Amino acid sequence: MNVNIVSLNTLMENLDGDQSFQRIYISQDREGKKYDLIKKLCLEKGVVFQLVPQSAIDRKAGKINQGVFAQLSPVRFFTIAEILKDIRSGLVLILDQLNDVGNVGAIIRSAVAAGVDGIIVSSRRSAPINETVLKTSAGSLLQARIVLSKNIVNEIRILKENDFWVAGTDVRQGSDYTEFNFQYNTALIIGNEEKGISPRLKKISDFLITIPHSSKVESLNVSVSTAVILFEALRQKRAS
Repeated sequence: MNVNIVSLNTLMENLDGDQSFQRIYISQDREGKKYDLIKKLCLEKGVVFQLVPQSAIDRKAGKINQGVFAQLSPVRFFTIAEILKDIRSGLVLILDQLNDVGNVGAIIRSAVAAGVDGIIVSSRRSAPINETVLKTSAGSLLQARIVLSKNIVNEIRILKENDFWVAGTDVRQGSDYTEFNFQYNTALIIGNEEKGISPRLKKISDFLITIPHSSKVESLNVSVSTAVILFEALRQKRAS
């Protein structure tokens, strides 16, 4: 069930936290510091919003509103501690600043199918976990255990302290993904569609892996390459 927000202060509080939004509408007929702050927070968090006439807000929220209408996502977010309390497959997926909601949704669907224990998503400079992601994942988003992280480096440090190896993906360098031993607890890092994983995350990775492919194409789509690696990991774990 979606939670609707029609108050400026409540919307600012939720934007300042780790809440995920399905949609945010802001009246184009209202002005003031709070409206400017809400727009600024949306831009900083990568949350999509629309400026609409006040009449459109009234239709959605009713006459009693403060010029905004927002719907919180029904997705429940987890902490890294909660993930570590219930490790089953020994596979955690880390999404580093992916921008396309379609890719994120497709990756989450593959991750759930491959039985990953958790998916860590950067809360900054990343596609929002919203209704489009829910649709693209074909509902798998509601079955996934998502950690919305403000500091992925810290999450990786915690995973290493709990005996996880960290494998970063790279288009141009690294060992063949089929030669990597996924039978150990593994955190797999998937990077941005254009830039790949950030230099900082590449540096702290224990291994770099790649998918060999024909030189006729520069690279595979990120959701496709993620699925390929995840199901190789699943194959190895079942074989063991």
